[in-house]
Amino acid sequence: MSSPALERLTSDELFLSVAGLSTPNALHRFLGTRYEVAEVREALREGAISEEALRRFLSRLTEDFRRGERFVHELAFAALAVAMETRPTSFAEEFLQDLARLQIGEISIATRVARECLEVHT
Repeated sequence: MSSPALERLTSDELFLSVAGLSTPNALHRFLGTRYEVAEVREALREGAISEEALRRFLSRLTEDFRRGERFVHELAFAALAVAMETRPTSFAEEFLQDLARLQIGEISIATRVARECLEVHT
Protein backbone atom coordinates (compact mmCIF):
# COMPACT_ATOMS: atom_id res chain seq x y z
CA MET A 1 0.00 0.00 0.00
CA SER A 2 1.34 3.39 -0.89
CA SER A 3 0.82 6.80 0.59
CA PRO A 4 -2.79 8.05 0.75
CA ALA A 5 -1.60 11.24 -0.95
CA LEU A 6 -0.30 9.23 -3.90
CA GLU A 7 -3.45 7.14 -4.03
CA ARG A 8 -5.56 10.31 -4.35
CA LEU A 9 -3.82 10.93 -7.69
CA THR A 10 -5.71 7.90 -9.03
CA SER A 11 -9.11 8.98 -7.68
CA ASP A 12 -12.25 9.31 -9.73
CA GLU A 13 -12.68 12.78 -8.23
CA LEU A 14 -9.45 14.00 -9.79
CA PHE A 15 -10.24 12.25 -13.06
CA LEU A 16 -13.69 13.85 -13.28
CA SER A 17 -12.33 17.29 -12.37
CA VAL A 18 -10.24 17.46 -15.55
CA ALA A 19 -13.09 16.63 -17.93
CA GLY A 20 -13.18 19.22 -20.66
CA LEU A 21 -9.52 20.19 -20.41
CA SER A 22 -8.19 19.40 -23.84
CA THR A 23 -4.71 20.89 -24.00
CA PRO A 24 -1.56 19.93 -22.10
CA ASN A 25 -1.07 23.58 -21.11
CA ALA A 26 -4.55 23.80 -19.58
CA LEU A 27 -4.10 20.47 -17.79
CA HIS A 28 -0.69 21.54 -16.48
CA ARG A 29 -2.08 24.79 -15.09
CA PHE A 30 -5.17 23.11 -13.63
CA LEU A 31 -3.23 20.32 -11.94
CA GLY A 32 -0.99 22.96 -10.39
CA THR A 33 -4.05 24.27 -8.51
CA ARG A 34 -5.30 20.92 -7.23
CA TYR A 35 -4.93 20.01 -3.56
CA GLU A 36 -3.99 16.43 -4.50
CA VAL A 37 -0.91 17.70 -6.33
CA ALA A 38 -0.04 20.18 -3.57
CA GLU A 39 -0.36 17.41 -0.99
CA VAL A 40 2.08 15.17 -2.88
CA ARG A 41 4.47 18.08 -3.47
CA GLU A 42 4.48 18.88 0.26
CA ALA A 43 4.84 15.24 1.30
CA LEU A 44 7.85 14.89 -1.00
CA ARG A 45 9.37 18.10 0.36
CA GLU A 46 8.91 16.95 3.97
CA GLY A 47 10.17 13.43 3.27
CA ALA A 48 6.80 11.84 4.10
CA ILE A 49 6.94 10.22 0.66
CA SER A 50 10.33 8.79 -0.23
CA GLU A 51 11.66 8.38 -3.73
CA GLU A 52 11.57 4.62 -3.16
CA ALA A 53 7.86 4.79 -2.27
CA LEU A 54 7.28 6.87 -5.37
CA ARG A 55 9.14 4.32 -7.51
CA ARG A 56 6.99 1.50 -6.09
CA PHE A 57 3.83 3.52 -6.75
CA LEU A 58 4.84 4.23 -10.35
CA SER A 59 5.82 0.60 -10.88
CA ARG A 60 2.45 -0.58 -9.58
CA LEU A 61 0.57 1.82 -11.86
CA THR A 62 2.66 0.79 -14.85
CA GLU A 63 1.47 -2.80 -14.41
CA ASP A 64 -1.90 -1.64 -15.81
CA PHE A 65 -0.35 -0.41 -19.07
CA ARG A 66 -1.80 -2.13 -22.14
CA ARG A 67 -0.50 -1.46 -25.66
CA GLY A 68 -3.22 -0.02 -27.87
CA GLU A 69 -5.38 1.22 -24.96
CA ARG A 70 -5.37 4.63 -23.27
CA PHE A 71 -3.30 4.24 -20.10
CA VAL A 72 -5.76 4.27 -17.22
CA HIS A 73 -3.28 6.04 -14.89
CA GLU A 74 -2.16 8.69 -17.35
CA LEU A 75 -3.64 11.48 -15.22
CA ALA A 76 -1.71 10.27 -12.16
CA PHE A 77 1.53 10.44 -14.17
CA ALA A 78 0.67 13.96 -15.35
CA ALA A 79 -0.16 15.01 -11.78
CA LEU A 80 3.14 13.59 -10.52
CA ALA A 81 4.98 15.51 -13.22
CA VAL A 82 3.38 18.73 -11.97
CA ALA A 83 4.06 17.80 -8.35
CA MET A 84 7.74 17.21 -9.11
CA GLU A 85 8.37 20.01 -11.60
CA THR A 86 10.06 22.25 -9.01
CA ARG A 87 11.91 19.50 -7.11
CA PRO A 88 15.65 20.00 -7.41
CA THR A 89 16.49 16.28 -7.33
CA SER A 90 17.96 13.96 -9.90
CA PHE A 91 14.99 11.63 -9.47
CA ALA A 92 12.49 14.38 -10.33
CA GLU A 93 14.56 15.50 -13.31
CA GLU A 94 14.90 11.92 -14.54
CA PHE A 95 11.17 11.28 -14.17
CA LEU A 96 10.23 14.44 -16.08
CA GLN A 97 12.81 13.85 -18.81
CA ASP A 98 11.86 10.19 -19.27
CA LEU A 99 8.13 10.95 -19.35
CA ALA A 100 8.62 13.86 -21.75
CA ARG A 101 10.60 11.63 -24.14
CA LEU A 102 7.95 8.93 -24.44
CA GLN A 103 6.44 8.70 -27.88
CA ILE A 104 3.49 6.39 -27.40
CA GLY A 105 -0.12 7.31 -27.90
CA GLU A 106 -1.37 5.52 -24.80
CA ILE A 107 0.14 8.17 -22.52
CA SER A 108 0.49 11.16 -24.84
CA ILE A 109 -1.24 13.71 -22.60
CA ALA A 110 1.02 12.98 -19.61
CA THR A 111 4.01 13.15 -21.93
CA ARG A 112 2.99 16.58 -23.14
CA VAL A 113 2.28 17.78 -19.58
CA ALA A 114 5.82 16.68 -18.64
CA ARG A 115 7.14 18.74 -21.54
CA GLU A 116 5.14 21.73 -20.25
CA CYS A 117 6.70 21.22 -16.81
CA LEU A 118 10.19 21.21 -18.29
CA GLU A 119 9.49 24.28 -20.44
CA VAL A 120 8.19 26.30 -17.53
CA HIS A 121 11.27 25.59 -15.44
CA THR A 122 14.08 25.89 -17.98
